[in-house]
Amino acid sequence: MSYHTFFAFVAGLKDPMQAPPGTLQKIRDHVAHVEETLGYQTEQYLDNPKQWRTTNPAAGVTDEVFCEVADDHNRFVRWFYNRLSEWHFNPPADGDTITPEDAATFWHGLQLIDVPAERWTKEYYRARMETLYEVMRGRECDGITFDTKALTPRQAAGVIILFSEFLDHDDIRLDVPVDCDSLASSYDGEYSWCEKCGAVTYEHAAVCRKRKCPLRDEFGREG
Repeated sequence: MSYHTFFAFVAGLKDPMQAPPGTLQKIRDHVAHVEETLGYQTEQYLDNPKQWRTTNPAAGVTDEVFCEVADDHNRFVRWFYNRLSEWHFNPPADGDTITPEDAATFWHGLQLIDVPAERWTKEYYRARMETLYEVMRGRECDGITFDTKALTPRQAAGVIILFSEFLDHDDIRLDVPVDCDSLASSYDGEYSWCEKCGAVTYEHAAVCRKRKCPLRDEFGREG
């Protein structure tokens, strides 16, 4: 797989750039919120750009807050990276002029935040597995590409199920129901397990053509 690096090897802006009104304040507010919520501290060595000392949160930050803020922040970083390209080729007529000096005040906050697997909430786990599933199906997601022949829905589901033994701490049981191309969770009631068909949605089970399908018969009695 290939991973887009986003801002990892970019030290800052070389020239001023135009952005929509309020962009500069939006970025500064976002970085300040991340630092305040997760307790991040910055450091600077000699003339090098300042950076976060660590992306591990301060003591007392819950897994739920860590995962939520990290997920939101990483989406923001990817969004800003993609917008920079748009604004470079199609600069807004009116708005903010972001100078290299302005960028130096927030550039350290464009680092992606990695959450260790042992701190994943069930929502964060699902989001990461949905990204992985999309990538394995041959669809670029979150800057990740598969770089080889895409897996079938069943093959990709098999990989997710294999990983679940080590990562699915909340037992949400992700799978790809029959005739579907996205992950579903039995924990959230999004599929049922059939001894003949495997993971199936209610809609599939209700019209299943397999002889003596237990779920079809069960749903028929309930109806």
